[in-house]
Amino acid sequence: MRKPSSAPNALLAGWLCIVLACSTSRGTAPHPAAPADPAPAQSSSDPAVTPASASAPADPAVKTAAADPNATPATPAATQKSVDPDPNAADPNAPPPKKSASSSKHGQSSAQSQTQAQRRRQSDLAQRTEAALEGMVIGAVVGAQIGGPIGAAAGAGAFGLWGVITGDVPFGGGRHSDPGHGGGGGGDRPRSSDEQMESEVDDELKKQQDLEAEIEAELKHQEELLAAINKQEESNKTLQQEAKDCAAAEAPPDPTAAPKRPCQRDIPDQIFETKTVKVNGQDRIVKTLDADRDGKPEIKITIDAKTGQVLTREEDTDFDGTLDSVNTYLPDGRLKERAEDTNGDGKPDRWLTYNGSETAERVEVDRNFDGKRDGFLQYQNGVLAYEEYDNNYDGKVDRRIEYKNGKRTVEIEDSTFSGFMDTRTYFDEKGLPARVERDKNHDGKPDVFEYFDTSDPNKVVLTKREEDTNGDGVIDVTSYYEKGKLVRKEVSDPNLVQ
Repeated sequence: MRKPSSAPNALLAGWLCIVLACSTSRGTAPHPAAPADPAPAQSSSDPAVTPASASAPADPAVKTAAADPNATPATPAATQKSVDPDPNAADPNAPPPKKSASSSKHGQSSAQSQTQAQRRRQSDLAQRTEAALEGMVIGAVVGAQIGGPIGAAAGAGAFGLWGVITGDVPFGGGRHSDPGHGGGGGGDRPRSSDEQMESEVDDELKKQQDLEAEIEAELKHQEELLAAINKQEESNKTLQQEAKDCAAAEAPPDPTAAPKRPCQRDIPDQIFETKTVKVNGQDRIVKTLDADRDGKPEIKITIDAKTGQVLTREEDTDFDGTLDSVNTYLPDGRLKERAEDTNGDGKPDRWLTYNGSETAERVEVDRNFDGKRDGFLQYQNGVLAYEEYDNNYDGKVDRRIEYKNGKRTVEIEDSTFSGFMDTRTYFDEKGLPARVERDKNHDGKPDVFEYFDTSDPNKVVLTKREEDTNGDGVIDVTSYYEKGKLVRKEVSDPNLVQ
């Protein structure tokens, strides 16, 4: 009996393998490439894929199927498909494009994109090769059960060709398929280790770029801060030097000369911080200058918002963080008064009255810093006229010094702090005490006279003393001294001689 031909069996086995491959895959029709990934859309014509397709028949099972004259190829159209060159592939002989200055900042990202595309092509080639090998094994097993050796060869060829084309394995549920890559696989799958590594590398590169940008921004900020500090230091030095120059100009060489009007630095308005506040229901413009940025201004100016008149100007003259001087101005802008805190306790202890003059007319001081004025200096035409002091701090003047042409002439004193000026000291042209008159009975008339030798400025000695003991205006006792010692006494009233 003639055996039936094996060709129908081989065709049947191949057809069944194809049907099984199609039914077990996630999709039978190739999907168009995703717009975001143009490389996989060209996988069927990519030169990198062609060697993998050509290498699939190298399997022994496929060779057997090809050698059998009775075997019918499962997909002759697929095996005879020509590979056209990729129109998007770069010409290897073409010279590399020149980088322009405008695209230099994107060079790194372009290189990364090219590297990613190359890695995706390599990954796709590896996936298709692996799918072809697994498909050939499965096809050989299935085909052998249906059509024997010939069926095994046909099944291996069909399943291997399916794996090369689709990148998927029959009965594998699309585990080799990649969305947007190859044809027919369809569906989603976890990213390969290469893609995951690429993503991690990209993330790390982005973090590094962000870190570099942050470091560069911080360095720029530090440079700006350093420049601001240097500018502040220069401003502080300038202010301190101007303060020294002003102090030198204000301090007259003659102690009896009136203090000059304080020096006011001409500072641009733009470096002041300005705000408007309410003071006793009236608007005031307050301008402050904090040159060293320590939160404590060196200058504070208060202006009447309605009239524009400068009311007060406060300054930190020793740069210790405390405003220690306050200037008050007349409506025409001239200096009226100035209050100073010389001991830094936050309370004024020196007051100067100018009344628009270039030099002070009167100076009052608190010598014991109890908040009460106990020293008074009066000036005329820029020269000291007299001084008055409260030496026992009872609120009453008990010492007065008068001057003429800047020289001390007489000193009047309440020696007993009784409220009565009972002692007068007269000075010579050299400013030395030449005569002292005392009113011991407080009747308004001196009754003791003392004379001094001022020939030696370093040693002033008493030479004669006269006394009116009974208050009749006549000298009753005269005493003579030599080198400060009593040598003779004369008494004109016999009743005084015992």
